[in-house]
Amino acid sequence: MIEVLSKQEILSLLTTNSRYQISKATGISEQTLSNYANGVTDVGRMSYNNAIKLTQYVKENNL
Repeated sequence: MIEVLSKQEILSLLTTNSRYQISKATGISEQTLSNYANGVTDVGRMSYNNAIKLTQYVKENNL
């Protein structure tokens, strides 16, 4: 089973790192990342696929 970041870890990632860089590396649009970071879209409603991409991004970049 694949472990993914918690909601709090995802929010921390999106508010303390460049969403542009995250977007380029993961293929998740900057607008989508911005919506999560600004509370427009609840992180709890994020697709599992996007959660996996963000988790892999953190692991690959030692964040």
